[in-house]
Amino acid sequence: MRRLALITATTVFLLAACASDDGTSSPATDEATVDAPASSESSDSDAITIGEVRLVRVAEIPGAVDVTSRAGDDALYVVSRIGTVTRMYEGNDTIVLDITDLTSTDSERGLLGLAFSPDGTRAYANYTDSRGDTVIAAFDVDPSGSIARSSLRILLTIDQPYSNHNGGDLVVADDGTILVATGDGGAGGDPDRVALDDTSLLGKVVRIDPRNGATTLVARGLRNPWRIDLHGDDLWLADVGQNEIEEVNVLRGVSTVTEVVSFGWSAFEGPARFNDDQPIDGHLAPVAWYEHGDDGCSISGGAVAVTGTLRGRYVFGDYCSGRIWSIAAVGDDASRIRHADNVSELVAIARAHDDLYALSLKGDVLRIES
Repeated sequence: MRRLALITATTVFLLAACASDDGTSSPATDEATVDAPASSESSDSDAITIGEVRLVRVAEIPGAVDVTSRAGDDALYVVSRIGTVTRMYEGNDTIVLDITDLTSTDSERGLLGLAFSPDGTRAYANYTDSRGDTVIAAFDVDPSGSIARSSLRILLTIDQPYSNHNGGDLVVADDGTILVATGDGGAGGDPDRVALDDTSLLGKVVRIDPRNGATTLVARGLRNPWRIDLHGDDLWLADVGQNEIEEVNVLRGVSTVTEVVSFGWSAFEGPARFNDDQPIDGHLAPVAWYEHGDDGCSISGGAVAVTGTLRGRYVFGDYCSGRIWSIAAVGDDASRIRHADNVSELVAIARAHDDLYALSLKGDVLRIES
């Protein structure tokens, strides 16, 4: 428990939406895992039912920030920000990658995302190195699911001017290319005006060809797209806001994009004008957004459900309030349905083996059943 407490203490502003210019803030951290109605009943002490959603604790891994799966393998792979990947299968938890000596958990840094190649023989990691710069690296994966650290091959390094807003997620398309979401480099308010500047890889969606490391810009105008999801050919991005607004963006038909798409930061925060010196035209509006307040202050995306009563809905939450909502993934109806409250330190919602999982920095890995 001491190890977990130390991790939590260093990450109270991991997804800082209400950041000051030095990148610090203090989102609330409720000790309750889920604030369930008094009428909720369950025969399983690790499960709580709220409406049509049931959260089932399947593991406790300190610093959990991502969960994924690979082709031909029934296991879950849970990423801990401290620098480890744990393979979970039939009650056996095995650390299959340890790069704790290559990264640190200072500010918003660490091992932040993992994805596998379509055939499951390669793993791609997004982490910050000892200097605080973003690294996208490839690893070989053996049939047992062990990720060979000795095979580490760096595909891309991005200089980070500040310690926060590193983004951190990545997904792999059917053609094997990698889509990486990057933050604007940090501090507050996009001080270096890089998010809309195509000469910088900060505040962007970048496509990487893992065969040669070649990069292509796909989108610009992002602040801190902490979690992303590729569903079909649509790329969903939950972008953490600055002072007032959290937003959900989607890039439809991402494989067919021929010109760089803009999501508007820092000309806009959500639908509101932000930096007056940034261009006002040519931006794609968010599909959903909410203001800071009771709903929270730091969006924790997000994935499209493919099974259950939530099928066809994009599910996301907020770190500060611990609330979980969903919106329709298709069509123009962006009205939110709320499914849970006060999931402590809710840092991500991700899809693995067609199931959705809610992750808490304190260690809870919760399967979302509907």
